[in-house]
Amino acid sequence: MHKALALIAAAGALAAAGAANAAVTGGAITGGTASPGSFIILTPPFAVGNNNQQNNTALFAWDEKQNVLLPAPLVTDLGGTIAAGTRVASHGVVFDPVASRTVIGSVTFDRPILGVIWQTSKLAGTDGLLGLPTITYNSPSPRGLEARDIPGTSFVGNTLFINDWMASSPGDNIRVITAAVPEPATWAMLLAGFGAVGFALRRRRAALA
Repeated sequence: MHKALALIAAAGALAAAGAANAAVTGGAITGGTASPGSFIILTPPFAVGNNNQQNNTALFAWDEKQNVLLPAPLVTDLGGTIAAGTRVASHGVVFDPVASRTVIGSVTFDRPILGVIWQTSKLAGTDGLLGLPTITYNSPSPRGLEARDIPGTSFVGNTLFINDWMASSPGDNIRVITAAVPEPATWAMLLAGFGAVGFALRRRRAALA
């Protein structure tokens, strides 16, 4: 019974955190001609996509829409297709030097990465679904990643790895799709499930007694 109560208490604590957003938690520049550099989390309003950050030694990231229920399959450029009905969160990453620079580094999130988008058409096509109205998304034809940058882009778990991006104008810009933080209703269902398990355990012990 004590174990069941502990599980219920844990679920309650998680439910209290259920309204939180999936977020960028950190990052670093570890090499390239942008090093030594800094990692900066942007807070809207701002503009991206066309020489808007202009910093030779900075890697930028930000959080976009949260808890988006995908109405159709989302085809990413890295990670495959995310199924319709999946609840996701979106984030942006940009490297936008004034003059040509290279960067090696990483960006971490508090939820698992599901996919990465870098094609210009896919970025523009998902701005409405996953972008924020407080961010201006410029979409010139070179928006995204160039062919040389693609092999140096990967992710494992919650971490995006950038290995030798080269950018000048208009900068390298990607969208990172992560799992969403479960909504309070989801935690409520989990809590109810734990409660039912606890009730069943009590009945079983009573029957055995």
